[in-house]
Amino acid sequence: MHKLSVVIAVYNVSEYIEACLTSVLSQVYQEVEFIIVNDGSTDDSFQKVEKLVDGHDNVIVIDQENQGVSAARNNGVKVATGDYLGFIDGDDIIAKDMFQKMMDSFINSDADMVTIGVARLSGEKIYPSSLHERYMKENKTATTIAETTELLYDTTSWNKVFKKSFWDMHQLQFPEGQMYEDIALMVPAYLYARKVNIIPDVGYYWRSRDAGTKSITQRRNDIAMVKDRLLALEKVNQVMDELDIQGDLRYQNERKNFEIDLFSMIEWAFLAPKDYYALVQRLIKNYVDQEMKTTALEDIPKEKKRLFKDLLANKRALFLLNSYAYFGKKAMRKIVK
Repeated sequence: MHKLSVVIAVYNVSEYIEACLTSVLSQVYQEVEFIIVNDGSTDDSFQKVEKLVDGHDNVIVIDQENQGVSAARNNGVKVATGDYLGFIDGDDIIAKDMFQKMMDSFINSDADMVTIGVARLSGEKIYPSSLHERYMKENKTATTIAETTELLYDTTSWNKVFKKSFWDMHQLQFPEGQMYEDIALMVPAYLYARKVNIIPDVGYYWRSRDAGTKSITQRRNDIAMVKDRLLALEKVNQVMDELDIQGDLRYQNERKNFEIDLFSMIEWAFLAPKDYYALVQRLIKNYVDQEMKTTALEDIPKEKKRLFKDLLANKRALFLLNSYAYFGKKAMRKIVK
Protein backbone atom coordinates (compact mmCIF):
# COMPACT_ATOMS: atom_id res chain seq x y z
CA MET A 1 0.00 0.00 0.00
CA HIS A 2 1.46 3.35 -1.07
CA LYS A 3 1.58 6.27 1.34
CA LEU A 4 -0.53 9.32 0.51
CA SER A 5 0.10 12.81 1.90
CA VAL A 6 -2.86 15.21 2.00
CA VAL A 7 -2.39 18.93 2.69
CA ILE A 8 -5.37 20.72 4.25
CA ALA A 9 -5.23 24.53 4.21
CA VAL A 10 -7.24 26.13 7.04
CA TYR A 11 -8.17 29.79 7.39
CA ASN A 12 -11.16 31.06 9.39
CA VAL A 13 -13.36 28.03 8.77
CA SER A 14 -14.54 27.47 12.33
CA GLU A 15 -18.09 26.79 11.18
CA TYR A 16 -17.00 24.05 8.77
CA ILE A 17 -13.76 22.52 10.05
CA GLU A 18 -15.41 19.80 12.15
CA ALA A 19 -17.36 18.46 9.17
CA CYS A 20 -14.22 18.60 7.03
CA LEU A 21 -11.98 16.74 9.47
CA THR A 22 -14.68 14.22 10.36
CA SER A 23 -14.84 13.24 6.68
CA VAL A 24 -11.06 13.25 6.41
CA LEU A 25 -10.38 11.13 9.48
CA SER A 26 -12.96 8.50 8.49
CA GLN A 27 -11.28 7.63 5.19
CA VAL A 28 -11.28 3.98 4.15
CA TYR A 29 -7.75 4.32 2.78
CA GLN A 30 -5.43 3.93 5.75
CA GLU A 31 -1.90 4.61 4.51
CA VAL A 32 -2.28 8.37 4.63
CA GLU A 33 -0.82 11.33 6.49
CA PHE A 34 -2.81 14.53 6.84
CA ILE A 35 -0.88 17.78 7.01
CA ILE A 36 -3.09 20.55 8.36
CA VAL A 37 -1.74 24.07 7.86
CA ASN A 38 -3.46 26.78 9.87
CA ASP A 39 -2.80 29.96 7.92
CA GLY A 40 -3.06 32.46 10.78
CA SER A 41 -6.78 32.03 11.43
CA THR A 42 -8.27 34.83 13.52
CA ASP A 43 -11.23 32.73 14.69
CA ASP A 44 -11.03 29.51 16.72
CA SER A 45 -10.30 27.24 13.74
CA PHE A 46 -6.86 26.29 15.06
CA GLN A 47 -8.19 25.41 18.51
CA LYS A 48 -10.86 23.22 16.94
CA VAL A 49 -8.27 21.50 14.76
CA GLU A 50 -6.10 20.64 17.76
CA LYS A 51 -9.08 19.17 19.60
CA LEU A 52 -10.40 17.21 16.62
CA VAL A 53 -7.09 15.57 15.69
CA ASP A 54 -6.02 14.75 19.23
CA GLY A 55 -4.98 11.10 19.37
CA HIS A 56 -4.53 10.72 15.61
CA ASP A 57 -0.87 9.91 15.02
CA ASN A 58 -1.17 10.28 11.24
CA VAL A 59 -1.85 14.02 11.46
CA ILE A 60 0.73 16.81 11.34
CA VAL A 61 -0.42 20.30 12.34
CA ILE A 62 1.44 23.43 11.25
CA ASP A 63 0.52 26.83 12.67
CA GLN A 64 1.86 29.74 10.61
CA GLU A 65 1.31 33.46 10.29
CA ASN A 66 -1.14 34.38 7.56
CA GLN A 67 0.59 34.01 4.18
CA GLY A 68 -2.28 32.98 1.92
CA VAL A 69 -3.59 29.62 0.76
CA SER A 70 -0.79 29.06 -1.77
CA ALA A 71 1.93 29.44 0.85
CA ALA A 72 -0.02 27.21 3.23
CA ARG A 73 -0.23 24.46 0.63
CA ASN A 74 3.40 24.86 -0.43
CA ASN A 75 4.58 24.68 3.18
CA GLY A 76 2.53 21.55 3.68
CA VAL A 77 4.10 19.92 0.63
CA LYS A 78 7.57 20.60 2.06
CA VAL A 79 6.96 18.22 4.96
CA ALA A 80 5.03 15.58 2.99
CA THR A 81 6.59 12.11 3.11
CA GLY A 82 4.14 10.19 0.93
CA ASP A 83 4.56 8.71 -2.54
CA TYR A 84 1.38 10.52 -3.60
CA LEU A 85 0.04 13.99 -2.87
CA GLY A 86 -3.42 15.51 -2.50
CA PHE A 87 -5.10 18.68 -1.24
CA ILE A 88 -8.30 19.60 0.59
CA ASP A 89 -9.76 22.97 1.57
CA GLY A 90 -10.76 23.28 5.21
CA ASP A 91 -14.40 24.13 4.50
CA ASP A 92 -15.11 21.19 2.18
CA ILE A 93 -15.84 17.51 2.82
CA ILE A 94 -14.96 14.28 1.04
CA ALA A 95 -16.62 10.90 0.59
CA LYS A 96 -15.16 8.26 2.90
CA ASP A 97 -13.97 6.14 -0.04
CA MET A 98 -12.61 9.00 -2.16
CA PHE A 99 -8.93 8.33 -1.60
CA GLN A 100 -9.43 4.55 -1.80
CA LYS A 101 -10.92 4.93 -5.29
CA MET A 102 -8.20 7.32 -6.39
CA MET A 103 -5.33 5.21 -5.08
CA ASP A 104 -6.86 2.07 -6.62
CA SER A 105 -6.92 3.94 -9.92
CA PHE A 106 -3.15 4.31 -9.88
CA ILE A 107 -2.85 0.52 -9.78
CA ASN A 108 -4.66 0.24 -13.11
CA SER A 109 -2.18 2.49 -14.91
CA ASP A 110 1.07 4.26 -14.22
CA ALA A 111 -0.73 7.62 -14.20
CA ASP A 112 0.85 10.89 -13.09
CA MET A 113 -2.42 12.13 -11.62
CA VAL A 114 -6.01 11.12 -10.92
CA THR A 115 -9.03 13.43 -10.85
CA ILE A 116 -12.42 12.64 -9.31
CA GLY A 117 -15.97 14.01 -9.59
CA VAL A 118 -17.15 17.05 -7.65
CA ALA A 119 -20.53 18.21 -6.32
CA ARG A 120 -21.45 21.55 -4.76
CA LEU A 121 -22.54 21.74 -1.13
CA SER A 122 -24.71 24.52 0.32
CA GLY A 123 -25.96 23.85 3.82
CA GLU A 124 -27.62 20.44 3.53
CA LYS A 125 -28.23 20.82 -0.20
CA ILE A 126 -26.02 18.96 -2.70
CA TYR A 127 -26.13 19.83 -6.39
CA PRO A 128 -23.94 19.29 -9.48
CA SER A 129 -20.82 21.34 -10.13
CA SER A 130 -21.35 22.76 -13.62
CA LEU A 131 -17.61 23.38 -13.94
CA HIS A 132 -16.77 19.70 -13.47
CA GLU A 133 -19.73 18.26 -15.37
CA ARG A 134 -18.02 19.25 -18.63
CA TYR A 135 -15.50 16.42 -18.42
CA MET A 136 -16.77 14.03 -15.72
CA LYS A 137 -18.82 11.85 -18.05
CA GLU A 138 -17.05 8.49 -17.98
CA ASN A 139 -14.14 6.61 -16.48
CA LYS A 140 -10.96 7.17 -18.41
CA THR A 141 -7.59 5.55 -17.85
CA ALA A 142 -4.28 6.87 -19.14
CA THR A 143 -5.76 9.77 -21.08
CA THR A 144 -4.11 13.15 -21.70
CA ILE A 145 -5.34 16.71 -21.90
CA ALA A 146 -4.66 16.67 -25.65
CA GLU A 147 -6.98 13.67 -25.98
CA THR A 148 -9.56 14.90 -23.44
CA THR A 149 -9.50 18.67 -23.87
CA GLU A 150 -12.46 19.07 -21.51
CA LEU A 151 -9.88 18.76 -18.73
CA LEU A 152 -9.05 22.41 -19.43
CA TYR A 153 -12.14 23.19 -17.35
CA ASP A 154 -10.93 21.08 -14.42
CA THR A 155 -8.79 23.76 -12.81
CA THR A 156 -9.29 22.84 -9.15
CA SER A 157 -6.45 21.20 -7.23
CA TRP A 158 -8.41 19.60 -4.40
CA ASN A 159 -10.12 16.82 -6.38
CA LYS A 160 -6.77 15.43 -7.51
CA VAL A 161 -4.08 13.06 -6.36
CA PHE A 162 -0.63 13.50 -7.89
CA LYS A 163 2.29 11.15 -8.02
CA LYS A 164 4.81 12.92 -5.78
CA SER A 165 7.72 12.12 -8.12
CA PHE A 166 5.78 13.81 -10.95
CA TRP A 167 5.12 16.85 -8.75
CA ASP A 168 8.81 17.13 -7.82
CA MET A 169 10.14 16.46 -11.33
CA HIS A 170 8.22 19.41 -12.75
CA GLN A 171 8.83 21.57 -9.66
CA LEU A 172 5.12 22.24 -9.30
CA GLN A 173 4.01 24.74 -6.70
CA PHE A 174 1.18 27.17 -6.06
CA PRO A 175 1.98 30.79 -7.02
CA GLU A 176 2.06 32.81 -3.83
CA GLY A 177 0.56 36.24 -3.36
CA GLN A 178 -2.05 36.00 -6.09
CA MET A 179 -5.58 34.68 -6.63
CA TYR A 180 -6.55 31.97 -9.13
CA GLU A 181 -3.60 29.92 -7.97
CA ASP A 182 -5.23 26.68 -9.11
CA ILE A 183 -5.41 27.74 -12.77
CA ALA A 184 -1.70 28.57 -12.86
CA LEU A 185 -0.88 25.16 -11.40
CA MET A 186 -3.46 22.75 -12.77
CA VAL A 187 -3.40 23.39 -16.51
CA PRO A 188 0.43 23.19 -16.63
CA ALA A 189 0.23 19.97 -14.58
CA TYR A 190 -2.14 18.49 -17.15
CA LEU A 191 0.16 19.61 -19.96
CA TYR A 192 3.12 17.87 -18.32
CA ALA A 193 1.23 14.68 -17.43
CA ARG A 194 1.84 11.61 -19.59
CA LYS A 195 -1.21 9.78 -18.24
CA VAL A 196 -4.30 11.03 -16.40
CA ASN A 197 -7.07 8.91 -14.91
CA ILE A 198 -10.63 10.26 -14.60
CA ILE A 199 -13.14 8.93 -12.05
CA PRO A 200 -16.61 10.44 -12.65
CA ASP A 201 -17.99 9.30 -9.27
CA VAL A 202 -18.48 12.24 -6.91
CA GLY A 203 -15.81 12.16 -4.21
CA TYR A 204 -15.33 15.81 -3.33
CA TYR A 205 -18.01 18.16 -1.99
CA TRP A 206 -17.14 21.78 -2.72
CA ARG A 207 -18.87 24.15 -0.32
CA SER A 208 -20.66 27.24 -1.55
CA ARG A 209 -20.26 29.90 1.12
CA ASP A 210 -22.03 33.18 1.80
CA ALA A 211 -19.70 35.97 0.71
CA GLY A 212 -20.93 38.24 3.51
CA THR A 213 -21.99 41.82 2.98
CA LYS A 214 -20.26 42.34 -0.37
CA SER A 215 -22.60 42.39 -3.34
CA ILE A 216 -22.03 40.22 -6.39
CA THR A 217 -21.05 43.32 -8.36
CA GLN A 218 -18.47 44.39 -5.81
CA ARG A 219 -16.93 40.94 -5.73
CA ARG A 220 -16.79 40.51 -9.48
CA ASN A 221 -15.73 43.99 -10.56
CA ASP A 222 -12.38 43.81 -8.82
CA ILE A 223 -9.28 44.93 -10.71
CA ALA A 224 -6.93 42.89 -8.51
CA MET A 225 -8.89 39.75 -9.40
CA VAL A 226 -8.73 40.63 -13.10
CA LYS A 227 -4.96 41.14 -13.01
CA ASP A 228 -4.34 37.92 -11.07
CA ARG A 229 -6.53 35.86 -13.38
CA LEU A 230 -4.71 37.25 -16.42
CA LEU A 231 -1.39 36.35 -14.77
CA ALA A 232 -2.63 32.79 -14.30
CA LEU A 233 -3.70 32.56 -17.95
CA GLU A 234 -0.33 33.94 -19.06
CA LYS A 235 1.41 31.23 -17.02
CA VAL A 236 -0.60 28.59 -18.87
CA ASN A 237 0.29 30.14 -22.22
CA GLN A 238 3.96 30.25 -21.22
CA VAL A 239 3.98 26.51 -20.58
CA MET A 240 2.10 25.89 -23.84
CA ASP A 241 4.78 27.86 -25.67
CA GLU A 242 7.57 25.93 -23.93
CA LEU A 243 5.97 22.62 -24.93
CA ASP A 244 5.09 23.93 -28.42
CA ILE A 245 1.40 23.21 -27.95
CA GLN A 246 -0.51 24.02 -31.15
CA GLY A 247 -3.62 22.82 -32.96
CA ASP A 248 -6.86 21.84 -31.25
CA LEU A 249 -5.57 21.95 -27.67
CA ARG A 250 -4.40 25.53 -28.11
CA TYR A 251 -7.68 26.45 -29.75
CA GLN A 252 -9.76 24.80 -27.01
CA ASN A 253 -7.74 26.57 -24.31
CA GLU A 254 -8.34 29.95 -25.93
CA ARG A 255 -12.03 29.20 -26.39
CA LYS A 256 -12.28 28.34 -22.71
CA ASN A 257 -10.43 31.57 -21.88
CA PHE A 258 -13.00 33.63 -23.78
CA GLU A 259 -16.08 31.75 -22.57
CA ILE A 260 -15.10 31.42 -18.90
CA ASP A 261 -12.08 33.39 -17.73
CA LEU A 262 -12.20 36.61 -19.74
CA PHE A 263 -15.98 36.69 -19.75
CA SER A 264 -16.01 36.63 -15.94
CA MET A 265 -14.06 39.90 -16.04
CA ILE A 266 -16.59 41.73 -18.22
CA GLU A 267 -19.80 39.98 -17.19
CA TRP A 268 -20.80 42.66 -14.69
CA ALA A 269 -18.78 45.57 -16.10
CA PHE A 270 -21.93 47.31 -17.32
CA LEU A 271 -22.78 47.99 -13.65
CA ALA A 272 -19.27 49.17 -12.75
CA PRO A 273 -17.85 52.72 -12.79
CA LYS A 274 -16.50 54.01 -16.08
CA ASP A 275 -12.88 53.80 -14.90
CA TYR A 276 -13.27 50.05 -14.25
CA TYR A 277 -14.48 49.53 -17.81
CA ALA A 278 -11.58 51.59 -19.19
CA LEU A 279 -8.94 49.63 -17.29
CA VAL A 280 -10.46 46.22 -18.00
CA GLN A 281 -10.86 47.10 -21.67
CA ARG A 282 -7.17 47.94 -21.90
CA LEU A 283 -6.03 44.87 -19.94
CA ILE A 284 -8.13 42.42 -21.95
CA LYS A 285 -7.26 43.98 -25.30
CA ASN A 286 -3.55 43.78 -24.47
CA TYR A 287 -3.98 40.16 -23.41
CA VAL A 288 -5.89 39.20 -26.55
CA ASP A 289 -3.45 41.01 -28.84
CA GLN A 290 -0.38 39.45 -27.23
CA GLU A 291 -1.56 35.99 -26.16
CA MET A 292 -4.36 34.76 -28.42
CA LYS A 293 -3.17 32.85 -31.49
CA THR A 294 -6.28 31.07 -32.82
CA THR A 295 -9.72 31.95 -34.16
CA ALA A 296 -11.48 30.79 -30.97
CA LEU A 297 -13.33 34.09 -30.48
CA GLU A 298 -15.28 33.50 -33.68
CA ASP A 299 -16.76 30.26 -32.35
CA ILE A 300 -18.04 31.23 -28.90
CA PRO A 301 -21.79 31.89 -28.38
CA LYS A 302 -22.85 34.91 -30.41
CA GLU A 303 -24.08 36.98 -27.43
CA LYS A 304 -20.71 36.67 -25.72
CA LYS A 305 -18.84 37.24 -28.98
CA ARG A 306 -20.76 40.46 -29.55
CA LEU A 307 -19.71 41.78 -26.12
CA PHE A 308 -16.07 40.95 -26.77
CA LYS A 309 -16.17 42.60 -30.20
CA ASP A 310 -17.61 45.77 -28.65
CA LEU A 311 -15.05 45.71 -25.85
CA LEU A 312 -12.03 45.10 -28.08
CA ALA A 313 -13.14 47.90 -30.41
CA ASN A 314 -13.67 50.09 -27.32
CA LYS A 315 -17.27 50.85 -28.27
CA ARG A 316 -18.50 51.40 -24.72
CA ALA A 317 -22.02 52.53 -25.62
CA LEU A 318 -22.62 49.40 -27.69
CA PHE A 319 -21.00 47.25 -25.00
CA LEU A 320 -23.40 48.62 -22.38
CA LEU A 321 -26.42 48.25 -24.65
CA ASN A 322 -25.59 44.67 -25.55
CA SER A 323 -24.75 43.82 -21.93
CA TYR A 324 -28.22 44.86 -20.81
CA ALA A 325 -29.73 42.86 -23.67
CA TYR A 326 -27.65 39.80 -22.75
CA PHE A 327 -28.68 39.87 -19.10
CA GLY A 328 -32.28 40.61 -19.97
CA LYS A 329 -32.43 37.43 -22.06
CA LYS A 330 -30.60 35.50 -19.36
CA ALA A 331 -33.07 36.65 -16.71
CA MET A 332 -36.03 35.74 -18.91
CA ARG A 333 -34.67 32.23 -19.47
CA LYS A 334 -34.47 31.73 -15.70
CA ILE A 335 -38.02 33.00 -15.22
CA VAL A 336 -39.33 30.65 -17.91
CA LYS A 337 -37.59 27.71 -16.25
